[in-house]
Amino acid sequence: MEQNGNILEVRGIKKRFGENIVLKDINFSVKAGEVVCLIGPSGSGKSTLLRCLNHLEEMNDGEIRIMDVLLNTKMGKREQEKEVLKIREHVGMVFQQFNLWPHMTVLGNVIESPVRVKKMKKKEAVDMAMDLLKKVGLDGKADAYPSMLSGGQQQRVAIARALAMAPEIMLFDEPTSALDPELVGEVLNVMRELAKEGMTMLVVTHEMAFAREVSDQIIFMDDGYIVESGHPEQVFLNPQNERTQKFLSRYLCA
Repeated sequence: MEQNGNILEVRGIKKRFGENIVLKDINFSVKAGEVVCLIGPSGSGKSTLLRCLNHLEEMNDGEIRIMDVLLNTKMGKREQEKEVLKIREHVGMVFQQFNLWPHMTVLGNVIESPVRVKKMKKKEAVDMAMDLLKKVGLDGKADAYPSMLSGGQQQRVAIARALAMAPEIMLFDEPTSALDPELVGEVLNVMRELAKEGMTMLVVTHEMAFAREVSDQIIFMDDGYIVESGHPEQVFLNPQNERTQKFLSRYLCA
């Protein structure tokens, strides 16, 4: 199922918006159970890369392999669409903004996709959702609406909703950047627990202490390139590239 023990392989991804090339020949791989944190300055291409992985953005060149599903730009449109649907079965995504359905309760948000997309029986979906809400520390909030929750609580609902589809890989696109500082910790704690349980995770983050603590691999991006990658201790304590050194110096001196 997995190639060379890798659950995800990215080869030669390029992405442009008009004349602006935002991803320039991106290559990396991820093993099952690894946590990979993508760091770097704003506008370096991190979020675009994440969105290409589940085809929220269409890459202009390259290929992605997730589990046994291959997606590349040489495929015909119809074949590509078929593979995208398969990829999305394996991948869950949590965004900066929580993107919850405001007219649905917390429980309704979590069970919507399993019932509609996976055709899960409602009782089974509700039981699973209640377990997931407990997991993210929100077991008393099933009947609340998103407007009644703090930002940290909404983001934890968004995590439960993504987990409800039983993905093999979770993508997190700056999941704490829209939160007040005092609410960041509660979301990071849920992500720490997922990492301990062996969930494969790709996380775009500016939370350097978190990245250093939970990552198996750090990818530093700048100007659309992967400039440096490696084990967190190597990248944080002994960065080889001048741009990495400059970026990290403000965090390490803080």
